Amino acid sequence: MRQKHWFGMTAKMGTVLSGVFTIIATDMYLIFEQKHIRSSNCTENNQQNKSVNILINQFICWSFNIVLFLSCITIIISCLLIYSVYAQICRGLVIYIIWIFFYETVSIVVQILTNNDTSIAEVRVMRWFGLVSRIFMHCFWIFFVITYAHIIYKRKSQGNIMSYNRRISTVNGEFPRRKSKIINFTRHYNK
Repeated sequence: MRQKHWFGMTAKMGTVLSGVFTIIATDMYLIFEQKHIRSSNCTENNQQNKSVNILINQFICWSFNIVLFLSCITIIISCLLIYSVYAQICRGLVIYIIWIFFYETVSIVVQILTNNDTSIAEVRVMRWFGLVSRIFMHCFWIFFVITYAHIIYKRKSQGNIMSYNRRISTVNGEFPRRKSKIINFTRHYNK
């Protein structure tokens, strides 16, 4: 069976590159956002604001810790994706797909809530450009991951059907032939 190519890559190669891209993009995101997400005046904000916005202020204060935690989980899940490609485990690919949607959703929320803290307009534009380009690239790579997960699922289901048919044919059809060959062999040997 000839493998299909999209943009010069097979689904397997695109899935591996998806994991590598996510690891590199997450590291770059952490390096760039470390300076711009950290808020040094969290204690002042907590003492000044005693209103409904306290939850949002807490989220903003903890945004770097949240992003750091989610990024570490993302790197681990990307390594799981690469291993899942090697071991042909469909569940790892599905976990990666779900996690990327969750990770990018939280990144958008953090971007919206912490965007007002940045006073320089160029930095805001760079942060939005980085986030949007990363989301578009994840959408591009998710196509390969979904395609490869579908291929693995089809192979596994066909493998289960083939092994099921073999068990049935072994019990019903091949057993009498083997017995007759053994009987014929013993007759031949006795003469």
